[in-house]
Amino acid sequence: MLTALELCGGSHANFAEKFSQQYCMSKRALPRIDGWSYTRKLAGWQLGHCPTLDHTDILDANGKLIGWMLGVAVQANGQIVGPRQHHLEYALNDAQFWEKFEAEITPWAGRYVVFAITTAGKRVYFDPVTDLPAVFHRQEQCVASSVYMALSRPIAWNNRLPRRRIIRKGGRYGLQQTCDAHVFRVVSNHYLDLETFALHRHWPKADDQFDRPASDLDEVAEQIVHKLGMNTGAIVANYACALPLSGGADSRTLAYSARAHLHHVKHAFSHRISRMSKFDCYVGMRLAEDLGLADRFQLIDGVKLVETGAYSDERLNRLKWQYMERTGYYHPPSAEILAAAEEVPPAQYTLRGNIMELTRANQWPRSFEFSVEHGLSKLALGGRDTLDENLNYWGPDYQNWVDGLPASTKDRVYDFAFVEHLLPYSLGGGLLGFRQTSYLNPFNDRALTSLAISLPPQSRRKRKLNAAIHRACNTPDIPRALMVKRDEDLRREADKLFA
Repeated sequence: MLTALELCGGSHANFAEKFSQQYCMSKRALPRIDGWSYTRKLAGWQLGHCPTLDHTDILDANGKLIGWMLGVAVQANGQIVGPRQHHLEYALNDAQFWEKFEAEITPWAGRYVVFAITTAGKRVYFDPVTDLPAVFHRQEQCVASSVYMALSRPIAWNNRLPRRRIIRKGGRYGLQQTCDAHVFRVVSNHYLDLETFALHRHWPKADDQFDRPASDLDEVAEQIVHKLGMNTGAIVANYACALPLSGGADSRTLAYSARAHLHHVKHAFSHRISRMSKFDCYVGMRLAEDLGLADRFQLIDGVKLVETGAYSDERLNRLKWQYMERTGYYHPPSAEILAAAEEVPPAQYTLRGNIMELTRANQWPRSFEFSVEHGLSKLALGGRDTLDENLNYWGPDYQNWVDGLPASTKDRVYDFAFVEHLLPYSLGGGLLGFRQTSYLNPFNDRALTSLAISLPPQSRRKRKLNAAIHRACNTPDIPRALMVKRDEDLRREADKLFA
C-alpha cells in the first residue's frame, strides 16, 4: 500500500482518486490515508479500505469479532449480508467451526472478500469468481486488491509475463501471475491460509455432482431465472444501481429475470464504444421502453467523446495510465471504452451480465474433448509469440491445476477454468481499472454456476439452455444487435440515434 501512495507522490487526494474501490490487509503498519476506513487489529492484522467498499463486521454466537467482509453478498435465502454486522449462530470454540463457517459463506452470491482472523486459524475467502479482486504477497504478509496496493517496495518485474509485451501486444496475465514476480493472484474457490500463504480448495466438495441429464433443461432454466432474479432484486433494493442494456442475450436475461424489482434501479444506459455497439444501443433503448425504464435511460457515446475531442488526448492518456496502474499493468482498453466508462451514471454499483457465458458452454471446443492446448488458448496468456510456446511454457502449470480438481469436475474442466482462471483476470482484475463505479454480477453465485454447468456442454453449446432461460424469463421479441445490423430498416433507425 505504501508503494501505491508513493506512486501518487505522497498525495492523499491523488491516492483516493487513483486507488478508489481498493483495499489492503496486512500485519505491517498501513499508511493512514485521509478519508479511508481502518478496522481495529485482530491478531496483528489490520484492514484498510476505500469507504466506497461496504464493510461488515462478522461476530460469532458470543458476540466476539472474528473478522470482516468487504463488498456485497447475498445469502441463499435472498437476504443481504450485513450491512454493518453479520452474526454467526455458532461460537468460535465450536469443534466444527470451520465446517459450519464454510457451509454458511460458500452459497453467498455477489462481490466480496471475507477475512476470518481467529485463534483457530486465519483465512481469507473470496466470491465465486473473485469479482472483488485479490492478490497476495507472502513476504509482505499482505492481501490486497491490486499489485501496487500489496507492496511497500518498487515492483520486481515478472519476466515470465513481461508487462511491456502485454501492454503493447495484448493478451492477459494468468495462472496466478501478476506484473510482480512475488505477488500472486488468488484462484477462485480456494481460501488463503494467512499462516502459510497457501491456497486450499473449499468448493466444490468431492461429492458434489454436475451431471444432470439434458432432459432437465426447462427445470434448470426455471431455477436459474428464479435465483438470478432473487439475487438481482436483493442488490437493487439495497444499493443504488445502474443497469446496462445491450443487444446481447445476457443483458436481457439479467433484466427480465428481475423485472419485478426494476423499479429500484436508479439508472439504465447503453454505450457506443465501436461501430457495432450502436446496434446494442438501439436494442438497449427498446428494452428500456419495454421494461418501463425509459425515463431513467441514457445513451453514452464514447465514439463521439473521442472523435470530437471532448476527451482530449492528454485526458485519455491519463486515463490509460491510471487504468494500467490500478490493474497492475493490464493491456489498456480502447479510448472509446475509457471515455464511456467515465460517463457511466452515478451509482454504488453497475450491474453486469457476465458469467452467464457458462449457459452457452462458450469455453468448449466443437470436439468436446480435453486438451491442455485448447485450455491455454482460452486463457489468452500474453508474453509468448505462439500457442506452441505457451503450451511448452505454461502447459505444466495448467495440467497441475487440472490434476488438483475433484473427480466430479473432470468432465467440466473448461467451465472451471473459466471460473477459476479466466474471470478473476478479465472481470475482477480488469474492471478494477475503471474508477467511476464498481461492477457487480448477480450471476456470481456458486448455486447458479452449478445449475448452468450441470447440463451437458453439448446441449449448452447449441444454446438450448439459453433459449429455455429466455422462455422462462418471458423476454420480448425485440431483435438482437446482429439482427438489427442485418435489417436495413432497423439499421437506419439505429443510425438515427447518433446522427
